[in-house]
Amino acid sequence: MSNPYDSPIPPPGKQKPSAGDAATVVSGQKLLIFSIVIYLFAVPPIVGSNAFLEGTPENPVLTPMFGILLGIGLLFALAAAICACVGIFRMGAVLFPGSTRYLYAIGVLIPAPLIGLIVMLVANSNATGYLKAHGYKIGFLGAKKKKFAEK
Repeated sequence: MSNPYDSPIPPPGKQKPSAGDAATVVSGQKLLIFSIVIYLFAVPPIVGSNAFLEGTPENPVLTPMFGILLGIGLLFALAAAICACVGIFRMGAVLFPGSTRYLYAIGVLIPAPLIGLIVMLVANSNATGYLKAHGYKIGFLGAKKKKFAEK
C-alpha cells in the first residue's frame, strides 16, 4: 500500500534532468545572449550605410563607404546568426527532446532580419524558464549559479 502523502513519481519521460543537461542549456543560453548582443551591434551599420548613398532614389550611386559599412553590418549579422544557430542547437536537445522545432527555427527563421531576433528572444525565454525551474539564478548575461545545493 502506498502512502498518499509521498511525493509523486514522475512519468518515465519527465524524470529529473542530469547536471549535464542543465550545463548544456547554460552554455547554449550564454551563446544565444552573445548572439543577441552581436545582432544589436549589426543593425546600426546596416541602417547607417544608407546615409552614404548618393544620387537620386530612382538612380542611387553606391559609394565605397556604403559598401564598407554594409559589409561590416552583414558580417556582424552573419556572426550573430551562426552563434544563435549553435546556441539553439545545443539547447534544443534538452528543451525539446525528440522534436525538430528548433531545427526549423535555425534553418528558416534565424536568417530573416527581424524575425531572427524574435526567435532568439523566444529561445532565450524558454532557456530562462527551464533554468529557473531547476534552481539557477538568471542574471543579465545568463545563468549565474545554483541557488541551493542539489540533494
